[in-house]
Amino acid sequence: MKITKQRLQQIIQEEVNSHKASQLNESIDVETVDNLEAAIKQAYQEMTTSTDVDQTYADTGEPVSKDPEGMHQKAVEMIMQIVSDVTDPRFQSNRVSEDDDVNEQ
Repeated sequence: MKITKQRLQQIIQEEVNSHKASQLNESIDVETVDNLEAAIKQAYQEMTTSTDVDQTYADTGEPVSKDPEGMHQKAVEMIMQIVSDVTDPRFQSNRVSEDDDVNEQ
């Protein structure tokens, strides 16, 4: 039995979706997961889209690589750092304090 590439991709996507649904914690909504995935995909695309303009990183002054593999590695590193920062309990406690200040005004 032969399977077309398109059908194989569809089967894999169905399995991924099924696995993802089975792994969801009841405390997180499917829509939240979808929004998170969409935000990560958008950020990744923005970070890996090459431009004709020479750019440098604000924090280090290093030139931004135009090599696709280098762009991929830096994008993954930055996204993972953001996830780490957002999930850091110290960040959470600071975030609550900032939200409380805004609500009090």
